[in-house]
Amino acid sequence: MNDNLSFIYQNDLVVTELKGDDFIDLFNRLSTNNIPNQKNLITDSIFTNENGKFIDIVSLWNSNKYTLMISHASNHENLLNWIDKFTFEEDISISSPLKKKIISIYSANKNKDLNIFGEINKNEIINRKLEDIEITLSLTSFFNGHKVINLILDDDSKSIEFIESYMNSQNIFQMKESEFNSFRIKNMIPICGREVNNLYNPLEIGISHMIDFDKGCYIGQEVIARLDTYDKVQRKLMILDKKKDINIISSKGCYITSSDDDYCLAVVKKNILTK
Repeated sequence: MNDNLSFIYQNDLVVTELKGDDFIDLFNRLSTNNIPNQKNLITDSIFTNENGKFIDIVSLWNSNKYTLMISHASNHENLLNWIDKFTFEEDISISSPLKKKIISIYSANKNKDLNIFGEINKNEIINRKLEDIEITLSLTSFFNGHKVINLILDDDSKSIEFIESYMNSQNIFQMKESEFNSFRIKNMIPICGREVNNLYNPLEIGISHMIDFDKGCYIGQEVIARLDTYDKVQRKLMILDKKKDINIISSKGCYITSSDDDYCLAVVKKNILTK
C-alpha cells in the first residue's frame, strides 16, 4: 500500500464565523449528534430535513477565540435558510464567507500516522505559525472516518505559495482532482453534491457514526430512528466494478453517484442484490 502523503484543496467548502450566546443550543436542536460547548474542539454533525434527508454536513471549529463553521458551497444557501427557519429570538449570527482556504492532507493507508505537525489529538484545534504564515489545523477525518489533517489558512497568494512550498519540502504533493476522485471511490468516501444530497439519508450513505441515537429530538430524528429501529433502510452505498457488476449497474434500483474509468459509487436498492 502507498504510504505517501498527498494534499488537496477543498474548494467546495465555505468557512463562516458564528457569533452569539445561543448558537450551540440552536444547533443542538437541529443536529444529529450533540455539540458540546467545549473550547478547542471540532464537532462534525449532520443537519437533516423533516424526511431525514441531508441538508448538509457541517464541521464546527470551536476555538478559544472564535467559532468557525465549515459547510459546503453547493448547500450553503439551503443551510442558511434552514437555520434561519428555526431561529426565533436566539442570539446568533453567521458571517459572510471568509476568505479562507482549506487543505486536506491524507494517505491512502488509513492507518498511517499523520504527524507532520507533531502529535495532535483527534479533533483538537491547533494554531501554528510557519514563518509568518498563520494556520489553524486539526486531525479529523473524511466522512467515512478515514484520517485527514485539515488546514485553514488565508486565501491569498503569499499564504498559498508558502504552504505549497512547505508541503513539497515534506514530500507531500498535490493530488490531481481525477486522482482524488478515484481515491475516494476506492475508499468509499462520500462527498457533498454526490452522495450527500437531499435524495438520501445518512443511513443509506453509511455515516451513522455521526448520529447519536440516544439524542433527544432534532429535525428528522423520528424518521431516522424508525429506519434504524425497524431495519427499514432500503438502500445502501456500494463500490461497484464497472465490468464485474454490470448487472447491478444496469438495474433500475442502482443510482450511480460517482465514477471513474473502472469503478463507481452507487446507492443501490437492497432488494436487487438478492435477485
